[in-house]
Amino acid sequence: MSEVLRLDNVWIAFDRGRDRTWALEDVSLAVAQGEIAAVVGGGGQGKTTLIRLATGTLPPDRGTVLVNRVDVAGLSDRDVSHMLASDIGVATGVGPSLGLTVRDYIENAVAAPKERVWRWLWRRRWGRREQRRMATAVLNELGISECADAQWDALSDWQRVLVELAQAVVVRPRLLLIDDLAGHFDLRQKQTLMTVLEGIVREHNCGVLMAVSDDASALRAVRVWRVHRRRLRLMASHDAGEADADVIPLRRRSTGDDVSSAEQEC
Repeated sequence: MSEVLRLDNVWIAFDRGRDRTWALEDVSLAVAQGEIAAVVGGGGQGKTTLIRLATGTLPPDRGTVLVNRVDVAGLSDRDVSHMLASDIGVATGVGPSLGLTVRDYIENAVAAPKERVWRWLWRRRWGRREQRRMATAVLNELGISECADAQWDALSDWQRVLVELAQAVVVRPRLLLIDDLAGHFDLRQKQTLMTVLEGIVREHNCGVLMAVSDDASALRAVRVWRVHRRRLRLMASHDAGEADADVIPLRRRSTGDDVSSAEQEC
């Protein structure tokens, strides 16, 4: 499978008053099309920074970030915005602006992507009718069509997670980035979310990188890294060819069970 994300020897620092503090040091990882990978870490350990690096909106101080084999450091702000709107889906749990319905929120994600038709000329990739059709299709795919006319405040926590995923995958991105969507869920809900993500990967053939706060949220990921002292350590892998001595092999769990209606209401 082709790689959709690669970080090679990435370092990133932030200014803290007069000091400059390293947030991540010498970080390397790769995510391929059709797989789910996870990075585990507590609050303030750099998980969100890692996701921002993968979006191309935060350039590294050292090292390389490749998205679909393109070095994002060489892209203009406009090209990064275009990439975010067409090749990368991001689900953070923040939700839409006040007053937007779920359908509006998802259609806005479809309206954003543009394509270059001349050197300095861009046009919208999809028309208004196609935007509505795509939003309806992804709402049906994730089983939340009944939420289409609801606003964010009226949704349950589980519905909000599904809406965030819907707006992230509606343009069929090659890379899906998830920033700790299920941190407050119990084990059953986390496993249900993994089942939903595995369905998204099968349907859209994308690669997924999850930033999660606990091991239970990452049990069915292909590879699991832990953030430790600003560096990544590979803790688990389902890849039989993985040669890292620190890897702890995990047995794949069955993904054939459908998400029940009871789980969808959690």
